[in-house]
Amino acid sequence: MFAVFQPNLMNAQTLPINGATIPVPWWRRLYLLFIVACFAVPLAAAGWLAGHWTPGHTVQHGELLNPARSLDLRLTALDGRSTTLRGRWILLYAGSARECDARCHTALYDLRQVRLALGKEMERVATVLLLDALPDAPLRQWLAGEHAAMTVGVDAAGIKSLLAEAFADADATGDWIYLIDPLGNLLMRYPVTVEPRGVLKDLQRLLKWSQIG
Repeated sequence: MFAVFQPNLMNAQTLPINGATIPVPWWRRLYLLFIVACFAVPLAAAGWLAGHWTPGHTVQHGELLNPARSLDLRLTALDGRSTTLRGRWILLYAGSARECDARCHTALYDLRQVRLALGKEMERVATVLLLDALPDAPLRQWLAGEHAAMTVGVDAAGIKSLLAEAFADADATGDWIYLIDPLGNLLMRYPVTVEPRGVLKDLQRLLKWSQIG
């Protein structure tokens, strides 16, 4: 058996270090300063970073509305029935019934692809085309062929004016994709030129942590 030698620091007067001796009280002070530094240095560094460093990008890829604004999500479906869009996350594009131009095609294609990319989570998300009037026959036919899973309807509650007002824009037609939560709160918008992967990442993060919808 080996005996473990433990020096009695309380009774020792000096402590040998590299052939020299340091009074024990000074050694204790150095040890205490080391412990304090372990806590103080990270806190000081964090404080300096908070005041001098700005992240290169934000978590969201669109324009966040703060605070969120509640919307009356009523629209008139193409068959004339009134419907309420609640209970699911919504990606909404406000377009013109007169023409689905290049911006419209891009937005609707991106909405469809983002929803499909969600896989098993896609049933929690609805894609919506909000029009200012009933579409003509060619546009109806095109939508039925290309975007059969999309909800298409006419603005029945002044949603477009609320969208424009929320972001202080003169018009909400054609340039933006809006994100609305299952309770009807307008949260964000994205330009139609946004990279769809950015929208997908934001939506995946929301679906992961959300307890609603």
